[in-house]
Amino acid sequence: MTSADALAAVLARAEAGGWAGYDPYDGLSSNLARTIIPLGRLPRFAFSQVVLRVPLARALVQPPPTLNAKGLALFLGAAVRGRHLLGDERARSVYQSLRNEIDRLGIQSGQGVGWGYPFPWQSRSFWAPAGTPNAVVTAIVGWQLLELADSLGDERAESLGRSAAEFLASELNESLVEDGGAISYTKADRTRVLNISALAARLLARAGDLRPALKLAERLVRFVVRGQRADGSWPYSVDPGGGWEDSFHTGYVLESLLSLRGLGIPIPDDTLTRGFAAYARFFDADGGARLYASPTSVLDAHSAAQGIVTYAALAASSADSIPGMRGGREMALRIASWARESLWLPSKGHFAYRINGGKRDEREFTRWVQAWMALAMATAGVLETKAAVPSEPVSTVGVA
Repeated sequence: MTSADALAAVLARAEAGGWAGYDPYDGLSSNLARTIIPLGRLPRFAFSQVVLRVPLARALVQPPPTLNAKGLALFLGAAVRGRHLLGDERARSVYQSLRNEIDRLGIQSGQGVGWGYPFPWQSRSFWAPAGTPNAVVTAIVGWQLLELADSLGDERAESLGRSAAEFLASELNESLVEDGGAISYTKADRTRVLNISALAARLLARAGDLRPALKLAERLVRFVVRGQRADGSWPYSVDPGGGWEDSFHTGYVLESLLSLRGLGIPIPDDTLTRGFAAYARFFDADGGARLYASPTSVLDAHSAAQGIVTYAALAASSADSIPGMRGGREMALRIASWARESLWLPSKGHFAYRINGGKRDEREFTRWVQAWMALAMATAGVLETKAAVPSEPVSTVGVA
């Protein structure tokens, strides 16, 4: 199976299901959760974590399928990026349908439009009822809408993407950190999460003619760059208890910094070289993608998808010319090959969730796995159609 085949199959299956599906974090949308939600933060958090981690609990609770704006945006991005693989007519029908659904799910908030998750969510630090607009969903939705607008001249996508930037610029809380700033997850919190600030900054910079948005993007970038550790890694957040790191959140940061560099925001070469050296620790020699930087960590589909997208972004960026930074294309294709061979389930027509201790978890999560893999397979498919170019296999971009 090629990446183009996988892209077509994943999109067809998702479309047949009305683009709705299940999510690892949707436990609090179940009927049983109605008795748990009023009990407060700890019971809500515990319940959602049990449903996340225990397959039997999920089977018993049976959360309903939902339509997730973030998943729709990723499918939209896959159709736009992979339009030459799908054929123009097929791609057009997909992205027009998805743009309309995304438009319908947007929530007007002040001068902007935001998007959230379709299920209630209890984090370690705050509570978000279903539909609460948040920074990460809005930043990803807005980015993919502007990808559609820039690639195909879609005026409604342009308007919605700019409204997403307006939401990020005016409707969330900013915490000043030295001369930088961290953007909150929702209106109701003041969390300081590095990958969220990075994702928000790249959308704000893309709408750079909105001067307050550009200034905010610059402050967020300073926060992210200064949050990098000496070993090149980034913690999840600078808040208490946020010092852990994982693969796909690190990928978000690096992909965002590459985009910001391309948009004219100065990103130090050293930040990227050390960042990619640290990122390489999450990948095995064969392209296997691990959630944590340990050879015994779970192999993870979301991490693989983001790895493909991040390394492809490196290959397409000016950072590819930094000494010791070549090899992004080859790494992206290596991860894509591993994902198709190890995670694709031919009899079921979707990608598996994880491999833990040699045992494959074949549960189907639409937003968390299939939508990300659709974007990743579109990305890999485009790379596969390009002639191979000479590269220097180096430790910063290759495997740890």
